[in-house]
Amino acid sequence: MTGHKPRELDIPAMPEGMAYLAGLFWECKRTSDPLTWQEMEAWTRMMDRQLEPEEARALMKMDAIQCRVMSEG
Repeated sequence: MTGHKPRELDIPAMPEGMAYLAGLFWECKRTSDPLTWQEMEAWTRMMDRQLEPEEARALMKMDAIQCRVMSEG
């Protein structure tokens, strides 16, 4: 350990009021495979959740970013 924070961890804070999306994302995202609209729709039905279209789009963008970061390794 160097005692220094890695540059990769210097990320902007989640906008206020949006932190709940991170929780929803990790609840919905169960594999390293890209999340599909069908999986999200099934998850919302099974969990009896209603997502606004903007929330669903945000979750899909979060998934795309997570998949990209993981593939860059």
